[in-house]
Amino acid sequence: LLKTVQELKFPDKESGNLANPRESSTQIETFAHGILIALITDAIEKEAISSEKKKEIVAGLRKVTVEKFRKDEKWLNWIRSNFNILLEQFVRQLQYSGISLNASPLSWLRALFTYAYFPADFQLRESCTDWLQGGSIDHDDAKRIGVRLRDIPNPEMPASEVNELCRQRIIDFSHLAGFFRPFLFCFDQTENYGKEILLAKTLGTVIQVLTDETHNLMTIVTANQMPWSKSIKPWWEEAHLNRLSPPRELEGLNPKQALELIDHRIAESGRGDKKAEFMEDGEWLKEMFQAGSELGVRDFLKRCSTRWLVLEGQTPKSLTIAEYYKKAVEEIKTQPKRLVFDPNTLYWLVHEAAAGLSDLRIEKHCSPKGYFTLIWRLENRQILFGFESGSNWKRWESIIKDAKIHYDANRRRKIILFRTLDLPVIPAPGWKKIGPLIAAAKKEYLQILNLQLSEMINLYAAHDLYIDAGEGNIPFQRQETIAFIREELAPFWDQVKSPLKSNPECQNERSEILANELKFHFSTPETPVVSEDKNKQNANELKFHFSTPDA
Repeated sequence: LLKTVQELKFPDKESGNLANPRESSTQIETFAHGILIALITDAIEKEAISSEKKKEIVAGLRKVTVEKFRKDEKWLNWIRSNFNILLEQFVRQLQYSGISLNASPLSWLRALFTYAYFPADFQLRESCTDWLQGGSIDHDDAKRIGVRLRDIPNPEMPASEVNELCRQRIIDFSHLAGFFRPFLFCFDQTENYGKEILLAKTLGTVIQVLTDETHNLMTIVTANQMPWSKSIKPWWEEAHLNRLSPPRELEGLNPKQALELIDHRIAESGRGDKKAEFMEDGEWLKEMFQAGSELGVRDFLKRCSTRWLVLEGQTPKSLTIAEYYKKAVEEIKTQPKRLVFDPNTLYWLVHEAAAGLSDLRIEKHCSPKGYFTLIWRLENRQILFGFESGSNWKRWESIIKDAKIHYDANRRRKIILFRTLDLPVIPAPGWKKIGPLIAAAKKEYLQILNLQLSEMINLYAAHDLYIDAGEGNIPFQRQETIAFIREELAPFWDQVKSPLKSNPECQNERSEILANELKFHFSTPETPVVSEDKNKQNANELKFHFSTPDA
């Protein structure tokens, strides 16, 4: 659900400004606008709303964009005054289609209407986004939007209830798509689900739910044949497998197709003069297919690339893993959609990527509320990790309470929550009640790790490198790739492991170290005898050192 809403917040068209989505209408805006226009035009055509020039108005409405519509105060006022009629039309069409929404149709319509036509109110817009992705929102904001109180999620929901609510939101989105256009869900890199039996089973359950309970939604699952047959398929129930259409397996190239591909690529490059030299007598092509009648497309293109470089007088260069990482960094810089809060990647970083760091044991953690899911056990300290994308003050109040319980149980614990640039800052400026509590928690046990753009790029590129190694896109195994990543991300590990400067337990540790160092220094035989004046000077220097705010 988080991925869905993140995608919907980007421009509707690929030609839109991805670097600054505010300059183009987002997919949520066009989605909401499309639903409202469908309701208005249907109500006019069925004369639920009277109009003298019915055909002209309907034709005009179907062409108007969301940007033009929200600039027309007359239309916005008209929608406000006729909202109950539109709501009745909405409910009637849902009933006619034989579907119902898990949340109230009024709440859905109000949230979409507010998001689409009032972009200037940033706070209200963020509340709409939080509600759409299953998060709790403030009661005052809900009242302003028009979301019913019964449709406001409980901010202290345990993980199981959050998952159920997210399932309901996805189903509702698919039902609403019938008023506009359908969704396409793509599950790629599915070999990652084969790492754990539970993940593999859960993927099957998700596919079954999407197939059985949603409308206006197509789901595509891609998988490499080997990990699919060995790590995922064996853990799927027969019912899950039956939800898939007959799989379409990608075949390799045969010699005839390979020749056609060569012709196409050379013609496309405008280097037809090199074809005869490239093909020579065709013996090299025959040699490639001696081992079998087919060859993988990726492997074939790599071999062609090597041959082309040789003919151009260049020496094919094998890239180092550091160079592949640099390429991943440069590539991810061009993908704004990737640079958003991604709990899966962040979890991977502190779980799989960190495994193997010295003096560290990593375990999954089950907190009662489900706020914290992973724990690092260091020699003298522990670090708990949470992955929260929401920005509701009530939920953060609950998170802080839970964090305090964990800290009180072990004063050598630190709690880390990640935030990325696309998420609102925590605490928000207006949090008069919870703000001071969060500030106090930061002094003792809480670290809200606000990742900067450069950090996000490096961390996410590391994950891409790891995925490429697993898929065979780079000539390095996952084991050596993960070893490189651990070394490359050393500054990040230091940032995560570093104790809070103001944590009393950490202060005590630091004070003990300083005391031992001073004791050693003043008790060494090499220490010269100094005058009483010099002793006073040393004492004053020490007094100054321990009284400075930066100490």
